[in-house]
Amino acid sequence: MMLINCDVGERGPGHTLDKKLMKVIHIANLACGGHAGDRRSVKAFRALAEAAGVRLAAHLSYPDRRNFGRRTVRISGPALLVSLDEQLALLPGVRRVKFHGALYNEACGDPGLAELLGRWLKQAGIREILAPADAKITVSARKRGIAVLREAFADRRYAYGKAGRRLCLADRSLPGAVITDLEEATEHAEGIIRRRRVNVAGLQSRRPVWKRIAADTICIHSDSPIAPELAGRLRELIET
Repeated sequence: MMLINCDVGERGPGHTLDKKLMKVIHIANLACGGHAGDRRSVKAFRALAEAAGVRLAAHLSYPDRRNFGRRTVRISGPALLVSLDEQLALLPGVRRVKFHGALYNEACGDPGLAELLGRWLKQAGIREILAPADAKITVSARKRGIAVLREAFADRRYAYGKAGRRLCLADRSLPGAVITDLEEATEHAEGIIRRRRVNVAGLQSRRPVWKRIAADTICIHSDSPIAPELAGRLRELIET
């Protein structure tokens, strides 16, 4: 069964929409202070997840709260790993990780960074990560015996990188890269869940260009204006 994962805990421990999402999703990716979140929010949402039977993942990023972890940070490898250690320490006992933002995207295509993170994941005792099926970090993790939940996105458009011959998320700066219309997002997600495909033609093209996508889990961003409604639609799609 396809699992719904959601990035939560990025807007404080008492956020109403995040609490609502916890009743629908299967995996909660908890922000651990790198791009958002803190000890209080992690504690609060961990308790909610455990009460609801929701799985937990540590949502780790470049240490960059100012830019919400969505920009590349010039940081040495050792300094990055120290930050990841500090972030993971907020979720003791959790052995599942999803990287965030710029770190996530760069680990998909940069083999050097993927190897650095793969070694760290192994040393940190991580047993499972959420990542795209064809990403460099996926290869690095599997090489070290770490399981991968292949991830797709319900509220983001895709592009196809011909140089790397792999799917990638359309740049957030492009019009329509983030899907904010509920019906469009539902149609996009249905293509992933039921047909295992995404359209990479872009909004300017009337003719779709389909690419196959392998996914075990589909992500909703909690800060999306359609997140609660979309989560409900996804549960219906999955359960039927």
